[in-house]
Amino acid sequence: MTTTDLRWDPFDRSLHAEPYSVWKRMRDEAPVYYNPEYDFYALSRFDDVMTASLDTEAFSSEHGITLDMITEDPWGSPKAMIMMDPPDHTALRKMVNRTFFRSRIAKLEDYVRELCRGYLDQYVGADGFDYVRDFSAKLPVMVISSLLGFPEEDHDNLRVWSDAQVHRDEGESERNAAGDEASAKLFDYYRQQIELRRQHRTADIVSDLMDSDLVMPDVDPRRLDDGELLVFIAMVNVAGNETVARLLGWAALTLARNPDQRAKLVEDPGLIGGAVEELLRYDAPSPIQGRYSLRDTTYHDTVIPEGSKVALLTGSAGRDERQYVDADTFDVTRTGIRHISFGHGSHFCLGAALARLEARVAIEETLKRFPSWEVDEAEVAYVHTNSVRGPASVPVKL
Repeated sequence: MTTTDLRWDPFDRSLHAEPYSVWKRMRDEAPVYYNPEYDFYALSRFDDVMTASLDTEAFSSEHGITLDMITEDPWGSPKAMIMMDPPDHTALRKMVNRTFFRSRIAKLEDYVRELCRGYLDQYVGADGFDYVRDFSAKLPVMVISSLLGFPEEDHDNLRVWSDAQVHRDEGESERNAAGDEASAKLFDYYRQQIELRRQHRTADIVSDLMDSDLVMPDVDPRRLDDGELLVFIAMVNVAGNETVARLLGWAALTLARNPDQRAKLVEDPGLIGGAVEELLRYDAPSPIQGRYSLRDTTYHDTVIPEGSKVALLTGSAGRDERQYVDADTFDVTRTGIRHISFGHGSHFCLGAALARLEARVAIEETLKRFPSWEVDEAEVAYVHTNSVRGPASVPVKL
């Protein structure tokens, strides 16, 4: 299904700030949208995105999970858990859950709050600051890096390299030379950290994974090798940094655009946990999930052929009027929010609990110090990737 004047291009920078008008047309006019320029299909309605997310037999992650990296053949090993299908994904996910969630996340709140205070206190009494560059881009790097056991003095480099790795120049689907260089530096760093852990274990996720057994059907339990550890670290480090930074950037921008909603949170901080879910629904930091079709599949009388690249638009699903009343209205008192901004099914975001914790604490600590602020929309800058969406810079005026 397509309409002649309807065009959605994930590499078009003009759509990064505001894709919702196009996504609404896709939901209404072409719920199975086809882009001939880049040869992919897109599902944009809530129910369709959820159904496809659950159907790993029809839509595979093993061929790539962003539109620019999907290939006809499955990616070789080692590959990140996010690029696996069951049963391999199921086995590794169980192993990672045992280490990633070993009561560690629940104990992080005090640390996250201390970090927030350290970043925000210096701006009390100031005229303003850049909420993303001075705060939200730094916080998740500190948190993820501490979980991985990376020294604090390396955190700034890791953030810069991570940002450069996912950046795309205008009109380009491939990363530039600077992105290639940043990716090489990141992986060299990860290799060095793995080598250090092999020599001496520390209290972090990497060490835990080294000492954990991967249990798969009909195969003897084994430990992960260095290549498997490498891709896991890369997945956690980049995904955890980028998405939380953008989520908090959206919080600063959306609350400035909706001062009445912000005032409700100031008056009743107990609403902030729910407001995080509303923010995730309203502006998903990771709005596009790539898949590869393993068989012909029909949606709305339209066949998505076997061997097709497919975009599952979780960002569009969050604004689907078929699922939400007043979907384009940001409402911090909205209840019963069922969103799929963390994905759904086997690939539900590994770090969802951590992201929720960081966002809740960050917003609480922000509103304690700054109950109001303004943003000049002309000064807001956005990241330019085909997988993560959100502000790269939000200068706030206090």
